[in-house]
Amino acid sequence: MPANADELRHADVAAEAWWWWGWSADTQTGLFVGLELRGRRFDYWAGLARAGHPYLYVEELDGTGLRDGLEIKPPEMWAGHTCDAPMQQWSLGNEAHGVLLDDPREAMTRPYGRPVPVTFDVEWYAASAAVDVPHGYVQAGEVDARIELTEGVLAIEGPAYRAHVWGVPYRPADLAMPVGDHLLWAPYRRHDGAGVLQVLTRDGWLARTVDVP
Repeated sequence: MPANADELRHADVAAEAWWWWGWSADTQTGLFVGLELRGRRFDYWAGLARAGHPYLYVEELDGTGLRDGLEIKPPEMWAGHTCDAPMQQWSLGNEAHGVLLDDPREAMTRPYGRPVPVTFDVEWYAASAAVDVPHGYVQAGEVDARIELTEGVLAIEGPAYRAHVWGVPYRPADLAMPVGDHLLWAPYRRHDGAGVLQVLTRDGWLARTVDVP
C-alpha cells in the first residue's frame, strides 16, 4: 500500500508526475491538472472542457521556475499543488493565460487559439483508499472547484480521480476511445512530441497516448 510519505517528491528519479481530474455529475463539464517533474524542469497542464463551449487549454512545457514543494513560477504564470492531508486532500491553484480551441485536437499540435486569462481554485478530496499501480498509485475522490473566467466564475462539484507515478513519465494507455456526440474532448501534448487523446465520457475520463505526425 502507498505510504503517506509517497505523496510528495521522490529524490533521484528521472521523472515524477501528479495528475488530478474532476467532472460534474452530469458530465457536461470536466477539468484536469497535471504536473510532471524532470529534475528542475517541468511540464504543466490544465484544462476545462464544457459542453457547447471551446476547450480551454493551459500548458507550460519544459518549463523552469520550480520552487519549494510543488509550486511553479515560470514567466507570466503561477501554479501550486499542496497536499493538505496525505492520501486525503489536495489544494490546487493557478493564475495563467490559456487558449480557447474550437477544435480540441489542435492542443496536440499547434494550440494557437484565442488567449484568455484563467484562475483555477480546486479542492480534491479522497473518496476511497489509494490503489497501487505500476510505479505509483491511483485514487478515486471528489472535487470542489471554482474556475474564474472572463465571463464569471464557474463552479464544478462532482466525482474525481488522481494518479501519482515516479521513475517514469505518466503516459495513459486506455486501449479504446469511445465515439458519440455526448463526449467532451480535452487532449494535450507532451514535451517529447507525443500527444494524449483525453475524453470525458459518462463514466469519467479516458485517455490514450498517441504519436503525433
